Amino acid sequence: MHPYNQFRWFREDLCNRCGECFKQCPVLSLPEDRAKREIEGLIAGNPQDSLAFRYCTTCNVCDFVCPKSADPYELILESYDHYSTKYGLPFLAKLILPDEPENIWSSLRLLMDPEELATLSRWEKNLQIPNKEILLTGFYTNIVPYLVKGSILDGLQPVVAGCEGLWGCGGDSNKLGSINVTEQVAELVQRQFVQIGVEKVFCFMEAEAAMLAEVLPKRYGARFSFQILPIEYWLLDKINNGSLRFDRRLNLKATIHDNCMSRYFGGKPQEVVREIVKATGCELVEMEHNRFKGLCCGWAATIPTLYGEHSGNPVQTMMYLLHSLYRRLQEAKATGADIMVTACPACYIFLSLIKELTNARIEILHPLQLVNMAAGKRYRYKTRQRCWELLAIATSLVLKWASSSNNRGRFYPKPINMSSVQSLAEPVESDAKRIKRIASFYRSPVVQNLVSRALIGYLTKASIAIYRVQLRRKLNT
Repeated sequence: MHPYNQFRWFREDLCNRCGECFKQCPVLSLPEDRAKREIEGLIAGNPQDSLAFRYCTTCNVCDFVCPKSADPYELILESYDHYSTKYGLPFLAKLILPDEPENIWSSLRLLMDPEELATLSRWEKNLQIPNKEILLTGFYTNIVPYLVKGSILDGLQPVVAGCEGLWGCGGDSNKLGSINVTEQVAELVQRQFVQIGVEKVFCFMEAEAAMLAEVLPKRYGARFSFQILPIEYWLLDKINNGSLRFDRRLNLKATIHDNCMSRYFGGKPQEVVREIVKATGCELVEMEHNRFKGLCCGWAATIPTLYGEHSGNPVQTMMYLLHSLYRRLQEAKATGADIMVTACPACYIFLSLIKELTNARIEILHPLQLVNMAAGKRYRYKTRQRCWELLAIATSLVLKWASSSNNRGRFYPKPINMSSVQSLAEPVESDAKRIKRIASFYRSPVVQNLVSRALIGYLTKASIAIYRVQLRRKLNT
C-alpha cells in the first residue's frame, strides 16, 4: 500500500510512468530515463529523493503536458501536504498566512501612506455589504492598491471589494499543499459570497479567478452560483466595443509573462492579455517559455524550500527565489523587449523587485498601466518604493529567524475562524519597530544612490551566478 494510503487527486490509474511531465518541465527538463525514475519515486512515496519535491516552482506545466491527464502536479502537492501534516511548516511560511503576526500584508501596512490604508479599509467594508457585482481584489492586489485606484477602472460599475481575510481564495495555501487549510478557505469564501448575494465576480487576480472557477470546485467540492471572470476580459471588451479609446499608439516592444494560473480557463486569459497589449500599439515578442509552457515568475520558488531535511533556511529560500526571478527576467530581456507585461499583481511586484535589485532596464507593467498610458493618463505608481519595502520586511523576518532558536522550529497552521472574515493579525511591537527602521534605511540616500545601487546590482547578480553553478551540480548529480 502507498505510504499516503491513497491519492486524493493524482490519477495513478491513468499514469503510465512515461516521464513526459518532468521531461517537459521548464525547471527540471530531465532526460527521459531520469524523468521516468522521478515520477516513479514520487508515486512510491520517496519525495526526499525527488528533484520535483525540492525544486518545483508550482508552475503546473506538468499537468498540461501530461498525455494521460493524470495530474502529476497534484502528486507534488499531495507530497507537500503529507510532509507538512507530519512535520509542520517552518517559520518562514508565516509570511503568507494572514492570521500570523508576521504576515506580509500587516507588515506592509506599517509602511503604507494614509491614502492607501483608506483604500484598503474601504475595500474591506465593501465585502461586508450586499452587492450583485464586485471587482474582487485579493492577496497581492492589496500589496499594490495603487494599480486599481485612479485608473481606467474608475468607469467599472461593480463595487471594488476584498480583503486578505479571504486568504486569496486559497491560492497560496493550495500551492503550499496545505489541503486542510484550503478546504477551510473554500468553505469561508462560499459562505461570504452567499452572505452578500453576489451574482458576478470580476477578479483582479487571474489566480483567484482560477481558484474560484476551477480549482476550488474541482478539487475541494466548492459550489459557486455566480459568474467568475478575470478583469482583463472586461478591459478587452471595453476596447473592442469602443467605449475605451486610446489617444496614441505606444510603439513599444512588449513581451508577456504568463502567470501560472493563466493556464486555466483553457488558457484564454493568456490570449486576452495579448490582445490588450496589441490594441495599445505595442509590438509583441515572445519569450522562450510562453503560454502553457511559461516559467513561474519565481515567487512560488519559495515553496519547495519549506520542505525537506534543510527546509526553512532563509538563505536557501532567498537564493532560489532570486535565481528563479532573474531567470524569468533574463528571458524577457533576451527578446529585446522594452516592457514585460503581466496581469498578476504578485508576478508584477516580484519581477519588479528583481528588476530593482539587478538594475535591469526593461520595465515591468500591469495591463492597466499600459492601457492608461495609451489613453494618455499618467499616474504616480509606487512600485519602486514598494519593492524596497518588501525587501525590508524580508530582511526583518530573516533577522527574527536568526535571533532566536524558537523561530527555527516548525508549526501547524491554526484553524480558520469560519464565523466571519477576520482582519489581519497585527505585528508585535518589536517587529513593527524593526521593519520601520530597516525600511527607513533602505529609503535613505545611503542606499538610494548610483554607487550603492550599482554595488547592490553587482552583488545580486554575482550571488545568483554562484548559486546557479551549485544548483546545476545538484540537478546533474
